[in-house]
Amino acid sequence: MLGQAALLAWIVAAAILDAATLETLWWPLLGLLAVFAIRALAGGLRGALSAHASGAVRQALRGELFSRMVDAGPLLKGRRGTGALTSVLVEQVEALDLYYSRFLPQTAIATLVPAAILVAVASTNWLAGALLLLSAPLIPMFMILIGWGAEQVSREQQQALARLSGLFFDRLQGMDTLRRFGAERRESARIAAFAEDFRGRTMQVLRVAFLSSAVLEFFSAVAIATLAIYIGFGLLGFIQLGSADTLTLFSGLFILLLAPEFYNPLRTLAQHWHDRAGALAAAGGIRELLDTPPARPEPTTPAAQLPQQACAVAVRGVRLSLPGRKALFDGLELQVAAGEKLVVAGPSGSGKSTLLALVGGFIQPDDGEILLGLTPVGTLTRAQLSRVRGYLGQQPFFFPGSIRDNILLGEDANQAALRRATALAGLDPLLHALPGGLDTPLGPDGLGLSGGQARRVALARALLRPRPLLLLDEPTSSLDGATEQQFWADLDRALALQPMTVICASHSAQAHGWADRVLRLDAGLLRAAP
Repeated sequence: MLGQAALLAWIVAAAILDAATLETLWWPLLGLLAVFAIRALAGGLRGALSAHASGAVRQALRGELFSRMVDAGPLLKGRRGTGALTSVLVEQVEALDLYYSRFLPQTAIATLVPAAILVAVASTNWLAGALLLLSAPLIPMFMILIGWGAEQVSREQQQALARLSGLFFDRLQGMDTLRRFGAERRESARIAAFAEDFRGRTMQVLRVAFLSSAVLEFFSAVAIATLAIYIGFGLLGFIQLGSADTLTLFSGLFILLLAPEFYNPLRTLAQHWHDRAGALAAAGGIRELLDTPPARPEPTTPAAQLPQQACAVAVRGVRLSLPGRKALFDGLELQVAAGEKLVVAGPSGSGKSTLLALVGGFIQPDDGEILLGLTPVGTLTRAQLSRVRGYLGQQPFFFPGSIRDNILLGEDANQAALRRATALAGLDPLLHALPGGLDTPLGPDGLGLSGGQARRVALARALLRPRPLLLLDEPTSSLDGATEQQFWADLDRALALQPMTVICASHSAQAHGWADRVLRLDAGLLRAAP
């Protein structure tokens, strides 16, 4: 910037005052062209480096967030909602891009460039430097004042986005249920209301942004105009204030060319201040997720011995309190024999899913002990737990891919083991009817399968590598009677060949008839079901 301004001012002064010809200005013009090229190259390099740094930060942050979500266990999804968690991983992390790629680099530029220009101008004319110095704080002052309001409206916009994302995701998952109950219009109107609220908050952010830009442009224009009046009157000899009598065409042009460059980094920083406000608003949800404590500590030394076959389960004096609630369990006791089929019933919210999470090692009790065979669950690493227990929930996870991919989930299994699992899960009739068989592609969330077929695919996944313990959380919810009966028959056939201890949380009467024993969980206590 300094070289560009000096060369331009010298060339104009030489051409006007000294009547310099093009031949004598050839080398200065080439130097000016080189300065233009260097400045453009520096700007492009700065943008590339900033974008790369921002991408690296966001990639690392998403990895850490994903690790924290894994450490927090499956109950985090129930507390926060899949839509809200997705919003944090995608939209809110993405909102940090402009902070790292534009605001932070511009902060360094706004510190370095005006200081360098101020020194150059003050060395040329001390009064012009003083005018720049006096006007410079106005822009950061108004930037901070308006930035406070921008941060608040940006935080409200991010919260509205998280609510809208969660609502839309949940309604999308429950679309079939909404259709059955004829609630599509009501929920569509509700989504539209949330979307309108988000639109209004977005417009508030834009209004603040345009207001701040107008204010900053006004003050910088007034400051530059004041400096131009002083230099013009000084060159004409109308004022003798300060060192006006020493002004020349070269020094006056040099100062005037640098004046916009002096304010430009501050104005650009003010524009990016809204990127900072949006990033700070998004960082609140990110920080909350990063501060989520792990559901269970990972043992430093893996357990020496793992159960290799259907194992007994013992729950001894377990106490557990969930955040914001009183103790869910206090001195809970449970004994399950090896190979037993136990069903736990109880009202919604009584803690059936939480009990399965405790037994499966997804969360750590506040007090007490849980044993799988002779091995305490707390001594098992996550990798060891995945070899000891299988899990089938209410809504099995499916990703876009083939049926084979959704059963294997990246594991290595020979064809015989895969065929055995599909046969035991009762999938063979479906696979024979599909042209692609196991290679038939599925859409998101198992699109292309009925509820019963999806349960069988999930059951085949659990039976691919039999574990000593199988946990079932409402595995037949939303299934019709005939399909549910077939599910339990398929599971019995699998257990006859591959014995496992089964603990199932279910309200189903058919599940109660299938089980060896039924317990009712209520008020934190397990009792024999009537």
